[in-house]
Amino acid sequence: MKRSIFPVVVVSLFSAGCASTPENLQRETARYIGDIAPDQVRVSNIQRGVTDVKWDAETPKGDYSCSADDMVRRAYCTKR
Repeated sequence: MKRSIFPVVVVSLFSAGCASTPENLQRETARYIGDIAPDQVRVSNIQRGVTDVKWDAETPKGDYSCSADDMVRRAYCTKR
């Protein structure tokens, strides 16, 4: 039983890491702020946790501190 769970756990961990790519963070930041394209967003200071991800974003509309769950759903950004 334990042996069959191990591959699922490993795949889940790798999938979570792929969700918070810089490109995905750019897209979600642009979607949250609105009226800007993802390529206008520069992300930095990416901090990936077990259940969340945090990052800073520079945009034409200002600088933001953002966060989301580990799958980068429900992003939330505050202007700095």
